[in-house]
Amino acid sequence: MSHTQANELVAMLQRGEITLRELKGITEEEMAAGVAAGREIMARGAHQAAAEVLSCLALYDPYRPDVWQALAELMQRERSPDQARLFAGLARAMA
Repeated sequence: MSHTQANELVAMLQRGEITLRELKGITEEEMAAGVAAGREIMARGAHQAAAEVLSCLALYDPYRPDVWQALAELMQRERSPDQARLFAGLARAMA
């Protein structure tokens, strides 16, 4: 990849025209599996590990409402209502 191509990809990321998920070639199915894994980890009570998985997924594709909804549910379990409302709002905005 040339320097010019790399700069254009960075510019596209900054403009929101492409996500890290798309850039890395991660499929919708792989993202859905990641969300399912994060939810399973959360269900087992490993909230910190679930937060790490789900927050990474949010970085890779911040436009997926299912990731934000899972984070909202995690924050409800963690008794962080302000964060839960924030993430639920993001989920609604991305839907």
